[in-house]
Amino acid sequence: MKHLFLLILTICSINCFAQEPNPNLFQTWYLYSVQASDNSQNYIVSEINPAITPYLTILENLNFSGKGACNSFEGTFNLFDTNSMNTTQFSNTTDDCGSEIQNDFESSYFHSMKEAIYYSITTEENGMVLFIGTPPFGSIVFKNYKLNTLNPDLNQIEVYSNPTTAMIYIKSQNTVISKIELFNSNGQNIKMIKDNFETINTTDLSSGIYIMKIFTELGTLNKKISIK
Repeated sequence: MKHLFLLILTICSINCFAQEPNPNLFQTWYLYSVQASDNSQNYIVSEINPAITPYLTILENLNFSGKGACNSFEGTFNLFDTNSMNTTQFSNTTDDCGSEIQNDFESSYFHSMKEAIYYSITTEENGMVLFIGTPPFGSIVFKNYKLNTLNPDLNQIEVYSNPTTAMIYIKSQNTVISKIELFNSNGQNIKMIKDNFETINTTDLSSGIYIMKIFTELGTLNKKISIK
């Protein structure tokens, strides 16, 4: 089934108009869950003990690298159009992680990475979600922020008024902000602020939901913003 799907994509890539990939694909993604197929175990990273921090970094040349439980990997994606893809190269180290659950998780994760056939990027309250589909009915879910608890000082940053019609105010206490970025519901970066962080004018933005990413010396904080 996968080979038939790839054949169709190849034909389309030759005969259809080429489309650019989502630029938000090219960053570091932290693994949330992986399920090799609809009949296999769904591994939720936060539930694996001992704790692990698997991730995936995708470059603009479509080379990628990352880490599972204890082993690293690298490879290359091929994009047929905006959402269709496959893995053309993949290799990984093969150390024993010393834990049955970690070894089983890595086997599922690495197998799924080799079988990628499409992807999508969506937004949620804390940032973006990368979904990679694999046959048959498998999935790999990443998020572009670490899944561990935020530094408590970051939670002291206040963002108001929200919802807003014109201005957003930010009170950062003693936390130093380096920049702020706004993303629309399609995950597109539509505004970058590099100074004067206390007050942000939103009158140039359409009504809707946005993700505000606040970069600080302690890490990154994501806030959902509603503009009326």
